[in-house]
Amino acid sequence: MGVALVACSKTPAGAPPTGSALEKTHLTIGVAVPAATYLPLYVAVDEGTFAKQGLRADLVEFRGGSDLIRAIVSKSVDVGVVSLAEITSGIDAGQPLKAFYGGFNIPDFDWYGASFIKSLADAKGKRIGITQYGSSTDFITRYALTVNGLDPSKDVQIVQAGPPATRLAAMQAGQLDISIFSTPEKFLAEERGYKLVYSQKQLSDDYPQHLIFATESFLAGHPNTVKALLRGHTLAVRMAKQDKQRAEQSLIKHLQIDPKYVERTYTEVIDHLYEDGRLPNEKSLDIFFDMGIKAGRYKERWPLTRFWIPIYVDTYSQWTLAPS
Repeated sequence: MGVALVACSKTPAGAPPTGSALEKTHLTIGVAVPAATYLPLYVAVDEGTFAKQGLRADLVEFRGGSDLIRAIVSKSVDVGVVSLAEITSGIDAGQPLKAFYGGFNIPDFDWYGASFIKSLADAKGKRIGITQYGSSTDFITRYALTVNGLDPSKDVQIVQAGPPATRLAAMQAGQLDISIFSTPEKFLAEERGYKLVYSQKQLSDDYPQHLIFATESFLAGHPNTVKALLRGHTLAVRMAKQDKQRAEQSLIKHLQIDPKYVERTYTEVIDHLYEDGRLPNEKSLDIFFDMGIKAGRYKERWPLTRFWIPIYVDTYSQWTLAPS
């Protein structure tokens, strides 16, 4: 399992403002791949909002959500931020995982293909790139194929092709015919002549793109640390919404985005980020689980209690910091 340390927050200034002693002051936070949908985490690191809560937070990126799940289980990472699809896969495998905060409700995936492919319904016999098997990109690609009349297990070849930049390179090398992309790589794909063949927004306008999660034992043993983490996170969401220029600089720094794409990238994600950690609406969660049922991942919609601890969202108004 290879990980890349991409950033460290500033040195903590001292005890958190609440005065509650932190059970742990140095956290490792994992993200599935580099992506604009992680904007608040990049801002939190760059602007020191974790440090202001007494935390040193190291941000580590992986080659996909499945690798991140394994890192959480092995305790090499404390907290992860990944899609609900990956979290439920881990729970299905018997791992004691729980999501405890949301607010990354971003329907950001699109599929791009070679110029001779007009729509996803034309994908029969084609090679389609995802990050990893079992990942959110795998999950939603299989569903999109199903609603377009194709059997993902028979009609196409789904290829485990790594992070977005690697998938784009594979398309250029002729190794893939179609790939799923999020912001900003979908702008690069468009610029390089690939055609939009399907959009996630045709499935749902609200989606559990990422949830913050950990093992049940970590959550039980580190309540003050988790609140400090969430205070730092919510401050970063607030800052990203209030200071567009600062947020765009974080995107450029962490994703090496060409500045000409940064405003479009920011606009794609910012209105789908919520500092109160809310889950997607009921209709969108129904659609999410329907995706899994049609793809053979679930037999029925999961009750929230199977993957979700609501206490931090339910008590948000009690622990969040007032706007300055």
